[in-house]
Amino acid sequence: MTEMRELWQYLLLSLGEVLAVVLVYGVIFHEHFLTVWQEEGVAWIFLAVILVALGNYLFFKRQAKRRLTSQALLLKKLSELVEDQPSRHVLLPKDDEYYQLSRLVNRLQSKQRSLLRRYQQQNRDYLTLLQSLTSGVIVFDQRKETVLYNHVLASILNTTELKGQPFYQVFTAVELIAVTQKVYQTKEDQRLLWQKKVAQGNEWFEVQVVYVPLSRHHYSVMCIFNDVTEIKQLEVKQREFMANASHELKTPLTAIQGFSETLLAGALDDKKTARDFVQIIFEQSQQLTELIEDISALAHNKKTQELKLEQIKLKAFCEQILTSYLAQSKAKNLTLEVQIPDDFEINCDIKYLQHIISNLIQNAIRYNVVDGKLKITATSSANEWCLVVYNTGQTLANADKERIYERFYRADKARSAEGSGLGLAIVKEAVEALSGQIVVTSPYKNGTKFTVTLPLFLT
Repeated sequence: MTEMRELWQYLLLSLGEVLAVVLVYGVIFHEHFLTVWQEEGVAWIFLAVILVALGNYLFFKRQAKRRLTSQALLLKKLSELVEDQPSRHVLLPKDDEYYQLSRLVNRLQSKQRSLLRRYQQQNRDYLTLLQSLTSGVIVFDQRKETVLYNHVLASILNTTELKGQPFYQVFTAVELIAVTQKVYQTKEDQRLLWQKKVAQGNEWFEVQVVYVPLSRHHYSVMCIFNDVTEIKQLEVKQREFMANASHELKTPLTAIQGFSETLLAGALDDKKTARDFVQIIFEQSQQLTELIEDISALAHNKKTQELKLEQIKLKAFCEQILTSYLAQSKAKNLTLEVQIPDDFEINCDIKYLQHIISNLIQNAIRYNVVDGKLKITATSSANEWCLVVYNTGQTLANADKERIYERFYRADKARSAEGSGLGLAIVKEAVEALSGQIVVTSPYKNGTKFTVTLPLFLT
């Protein structure tokens, strides 16, 4: 029906065009027109009208169909771009009236693909960076729901699936919920030191809650968890060290001061009493000197420095150190044995090695029994060598074995007046400075064995 209507429209249009031409021709060529009209008749004129109308109809219909096809292609392309669906370029002939528009749409698609690839690459890089961070990170959107987090954060919160959850369900700690809510309300960054209680103790996190504006009306909130447990533990150890050091320094100083005051008050006249007091003052001053030297050794071992390596004959080196403790060993009637071959040589830093052997010998003598034994042995393999210091004193409890390297820790509380409590801490740090290991065992019913393993080739 529509095609018939279009056909009649074109026929009438063509008839009007032909009549207009005939009329103009008749006015200009009046005589010739009358002759043709009389001889040929109007049949030819109507035939011409029909042919012209059909030609116009077919031409315009083809153009209209082409136009509709181009429009449909462009509309489909734009719809696919809006829906972010994969599609090919629209290819139109150059004489098509929508050719330039199709080129613009194709360029728009290429630009969109390029931007999408760039965005996807940046997003992958961002996610890779996020997952490689040692800090826990979680991001909430304007609706307070989780949009992004890394595996460190999931580990901190002991969970695996958080996406889409609101922050007040993600966090169980009241202080975390409160500080995050405050950022949403004030749009200002906040900080919090959060203590997480775990079975092995406490973990500490410095939490930064950051307001992140994205546009004029959109924003997000990012929470960053930095693990400061080691820092807090170090602070605790420093406070304990200062308290213990003050106590250990105060004990001999108090004794020295007290006996000095007694002597000045008149005890000097009693030679025996005076001699006993002076002996006590001497012993306390020795203990004070030992404590100061041990603290100095700890500070020295903590410093980052290059190793000064020397060829050392280990047996002679150990025997030389033992001579400094002959008086203490004779007081307990100890048997001293150094079972190391005469030609056993090592390449080591002499100061660190002296700290290790001196403190292990001193510890073995102090905690040995009367008529006991102290034995030093050494062995080597392809890449390492071992030094073993064994004494026949009391065995260590398992709980003590885990703590004896702590500063000022003493396994035998009854002997708290002896030593500085820093000897094994010095040994531990010296061994670690030489890239080695130290292990304590109780191989027999009575006795303790310290085994130090060090690399044979240090650099």
